[in-house]
Amino acid sequence: MKSLRVGFLSSHNYLDRNAWSGIIYYMYKALTERNIQVVGLGKPPKKNSLWQRVLNKLWKQNDCIKIGSPRYIAEYNELASLVQKQLIETPCDAIFAPVAKREVAFIKTNIPIVYCSDVTCFLHLKHYKIDLEPEEIEWEKRQEALAISNATKLVYPSEWAANSAISDYHAESGKIEVIPFGANIDDCELANEVLSKKQHQVCRLLFVGKDWERKGGNLAVETLICLQKMGIEAELVMVGSKLPDEVRTENRTVIPFLNKNDRQQRQQLNSLFLRANFFIFPTRADCSPIVICEANAFGLPVITTDVGGIPTIVKNGKNGYMLPLSATGSDCANLIAKVFSDRELYNQLVLSSREEYERRLNWNKWAESIEQVFVSLLNYEGKKQIVRTNYTGNFGE
Repeated sequence: MKSLRVGFLSSHNYLDRNAWSGIIYYMYKALTERNIQVVGLGKPPKKNSLWQRVLNKLWKQNDCIKIGSPRYIAEYNELASLVQKQLIETPCDAIFAPVAKREVAFIKTNIPIVYCSDVTCFLHLKHYKIDLEPEEIEWEKRQEALAISNATKLVYPSEWAANSAISDYHAESGKIEVIPFGANIDDCELANEVLSKKQHQVCRLLFVGKDWERKGGNLAVETLICLQKMGIEAELVMVGSKLPDEVRTENRTVIPFLNKNDRQQRQQLNSLFLRANFFIFPTRADCSPIVICEANAFGLPVITTDVGGIPTIVKNGKNGYMLPLSATGSDCANLIAKVFSDRELYNQLVLSSREEYERRLNWNKWAESIEQVFVSLLNYEGKKQIVRTNYTGNFGE
């Protein structure tokens, strides 16, 4: 079978395990491991040193380009021209554009485009704090609408995002696919090692999240305190957040940051997943958090909230439990205590959590499904003339 040639279009660095939570890196990696020739489009990413990444961050802060400004339009038109030149030099069967609404809004091509995102602009503005001026927000809305309209196929990791594309942007349901994301791990232990996870006298909780407030860090600490008040010996490891000064409790360990680009630090995070009994993630707002898939890869049941795209990932009683947004630390603690005290129930939950990872929450499965999207799309497009929106001039003219 002839391999597909797919153009990979995203302003995110697909060589960086930290860019967009590492999702772009693992998407690119998973596609290259299929019968697909992946062609990088746009400006090629580079592996930068830590010092260079710090400088880039400072430059970005001091040289922020206002969305919709003449310079902004000029830069994206320049990118669109570069991509068109690249497609002439290296023709592609299709374009895969993850979290690239701006690129898809500017680019002019008849090549089928598969646009992938974990959220729509409507949902993002509704559930997240956005530090943009009104004019910039209008530009974001316009670009989202254009990207959804211009894309030949839309791929989302959750029904939550897919339903928004239909209801808020009038996307045809027939051009949408829901394909869950995978776990961002390279060297997960084999199933028999993961499933040997044993209950301990101490109930070990793990929390991972950079945004303390939005990820529900305070509820994770409250859960620990409630467990201790119930007479259950428990401990909590928190990775990625700097705790407020007023948060004080015993049996709590804080690791402010672990860099996944560093193999030793990746292995340290893996060890924390493997050692824990529950992954506690009482997030207030989220799209499709990869960290849940990572927890399941280590047979780690998840205690989380019923928000955003999480219902597509977590199936109650299989790979964890979702509590309502109104749930308290006491509610979380009661649930954890009930499951942890029942050895048979807990062991079955560990088993089914790993099974959910193997069955649907890994990047190999995602890439297999995406490849089928490309094949079906190209077979369909080959039978008809492609009807697309073509611009008469550059975006913004």
